[in-house]
Amino acid sequence: MINTKYGCLAIFSTALLSSCANQPIITHDANSLEKAATHVVSEAVYFSTLFSTCSALGGDTELDAIDIQQNWINANSSLVSAADSYYSQQLANRTFTYDGKTLAPEAIRLALNARTRATNELALTQRSPMNKQKTCQFRLAQISGDKLPLVNDPLIAPYEAELLGHLPLDINIADAPLLAGGLIGTAQGATYFTVAKTHETTCPDAYTLSIANQWPNEAYANFCGEKAVEVITCEWGKCETKKL
Repeated sequence: MINTKYGCLAIFSTALLSSCANQPIITHDANSLEKAATHVVSEAVYFSTLFSTCSALGGDTELDAIDIQQNWINANSSLVSAADSYYSQQLANRTFTYDGKTLAPEAIRLALNARTRATNELALTQRSPMNKQKTCQFRLAQISGDKLPLVNDPLIAPYEAELLGHLPLDINIADAPLLAGGLIGTAQGATYFTVAKTHETTCPDAYTLSIANQWPNEAYANFCGEKAVEVITCEWGKCETKKL
């Protein structure tokens, strides 16, 4: 004879376990996941800039920068590679080809902004040689422990598992973001003023990004807010426009 009390408990426990086992895997909407991926890639450029800028000072600071950068890569390479893969997928229909490279204006602007954030934070050009070393040593010392893995960032943590589902076979974070093609913006060329002034009349938050300037060849991207709307490529001042 089955004890009713314990029999009901067993039935309840079995039902509970079955219910838990059938819980769906939590997924996030594409917009939230893209924001997380973008943040990961931006942080990758930011930290890479910190390391390279401090490494250029030489001496013990260079050795520290190289050592900490390797620790950072070991902790974050898979996540950065996966995030860049997802980020590239989202921009796949917003690209153009220039100088044999597939590029996305948003990716170039992201790289420029992240690099600028790092250089402005260090502000080495405004410091004496001794203070340059001290500034880098102080900042590098902060990149340790729970500050090392990007997954400890609350803006990234909830999306780690889902982003890692996009991990490519070839892990290479040196070029992240891949669709920036190693470009981070450049000095304004001869045609910049004309392109920018014309674009200013099209939207209230117009921005023109200078992508390439190797006269007679130039390339620009026009943005309305954060969204790239067109790419302009010029040769000898004669320009063609591609809408995005």
